[in-house]
Amino acid sequence: MNIALSEREKFTPLRPVNIQFQAISSAPRDNFQEIDPAALQAGDLLFSSTIGLNSLGIRLFSASSVSHVAIYIGQGQVAEAVGNGVQIVSLENALAQSDKLFALRLPGLSHEQAAQIAAFARQKVGSRYNYRGIIKMMPFMMTKQLCSLNPFSQDFRQQCVQGLATAQLSSPTGDETSYFCSQFVLAAYQQAGHPLTQAEPGWISPGDLLHMREGDIATLPPSQSLAYIGHIKPGIYLRAKSQANNRAVSAADKPPVHSDR
Repeated sequence: MNIALSEREKFTPLRPVNIQFQAISSAPRDNFQEIDPAALQAGDLLFSSTIGLNSLGIRLFSASSVSHVAIYIGQGQVAEAVGNGVQIVSLENALAQSDKLFALRLPGLSHEQAAQIAAFARQKVGSRYNYRGIIKMMPFMMTKQLCSLNPFSQDFRQQCVQGLATAQLSSPTGDETSYFCSQFVLAAYQQAGHPLTQAEPGWISPGDLLHMREGDIATLPPSQSLAYIGHIKPGIYLRAKSQANNRAVSAADKPPVHSDR
């Protein structure tokens, strides 16, 4: 048997491997932008975190930079599911409770759909928080990290997560009366006829919603990628980084000082 390799086979270069990892920063590709609250539109998703233990725990379990997601419903109001249940608070209150807060937007959301989202939120005010669902979610947020051990295929990662979710989490019955934060957001968009994903709402954490943005690697496939609008309140890290960049730019713009010596 002739097993000698041809000269071409000996020196065939390896093909480059496209390794893909999810973006950790809340500003995609470090494209940080600070915006005024007036830039928000009804239906925008508001992601946030705090420096409290609950927020730190959720971010640790989910390997994410966010621990909460809510919906801006217009007129300076925010709808969210928290420990006390579904509530509507002022944007000022949401900002005061957050270390950082930034917005993603579903492109093409109509005024009618945004109004349906707001109506759903008002209808659900007082609904209980889904403690059972979030307790089930915690171990799942840990085990699904195993799906990221193969960073070469987004399809593999999504199929792996779906398989684990089917095994670990129960499917909804269709008559949910309690919600955790991301589950509430997904339910509102479903009610408006514009679901963010075809995956079950009870499978998705705030971090999973974050990774549905443009240019990121989604944990579960989105119906449409979300657009980054900007930060209304930067966190400590982004603010410090922005200030350092501004100082560096200012220093570079200064003319050189020449000595007479």
